[in-house]
Amino acid sequence: MGTPTRFDQVQANAFLGAIPEASPFNSIWYVDVTNGSNGNDGTSPSSAKASIASAIAAGLAGDTFIIAPGTYTVTAAIVPLARQIFRAAVMVPKNPTVIITGNIADMVTVDVDGVQFHGLEFKASGATADNLIDVSDTASSNGLVFNGCTFNGADQTSVIGINANDATFFPTGMVVTNCLFRDLTGTHINIGAKGMPYAHIAYNTFAIDIDSGTAIALADTSAFATGKGFVIEHNDFTGFDATANEVGITIAGTENTTGAGMIRNNYFAY
Repeated sequence: MGTPTRFDQVQANAFLGAIPEASPFNSIWYVDVTNGSNGNDGTSPSSAKASIASAIAAGLAGDTFIIAPGTYTVTAAIVPLARQIFRAAVMVPKNPTVIITGNIADMVTVDVDGVQFHGLEFKASGATADNLIDVSDTASSNGLVFNGCTFNGADQTSVIGINANDATFFPTGMVVTNCLFRDLTGTHINIGAKGMPYAHIAYNTFAIDIDSGTAIALADTSAFATGKGFVIEHNDFTGFDATANEVGITIAGTENTTGAGMIRNNYFAY
């Protein structure tokens, strides 16, 4: 028997081109915090970049980033370009092998269309963290996807998982599936006045483990006028304390009259 070897570049790109989220028309970049270097060109597993920010700076809109297992500590927010895809090289849903962490206010900011995250953990560190993901502060974003990700507040103060609470901009068609929200001391998914038109929030676990915690907060909204419709289905809401005020889903003010949406087949336990 021959000795197993690493994929060469042709084999690696052919494999990645077969996964549904990768585009064959754009470049594939490799990131490896353990074995990579930001001096590398990032175009193969053996010449991987060391940081996600360095890989983004080298790439273009629509590119795919394959991230090797490890902990990636960031000191400034990760800011993807439009239609960029970030994928763990080893996918382990709800127990990711790639951890992105940092003691900063916003770990990732998304204000462009078509950004996707697959199999990553976003984890708060230190007392500064505010939003693990901050969405649509400067422009509306369409088609934002989180699949098989973990949002870990690490019990730090006032940490929100996904924050889309802007009075002007909003995420249209956001998809959050097969994710785990845990140890968050703020709202898990915080939706503002413009709503989340055509969003699909499904098959996630929201582990609410603090008094007066909220998993999904829907604010007063004009989403009906800006692009109506959302679906929240088949999610599990756990960790409730019978003596406290944890809430799975809150619907504020006129949400139930002006924001068309569907909430069905969710399970709540305490």
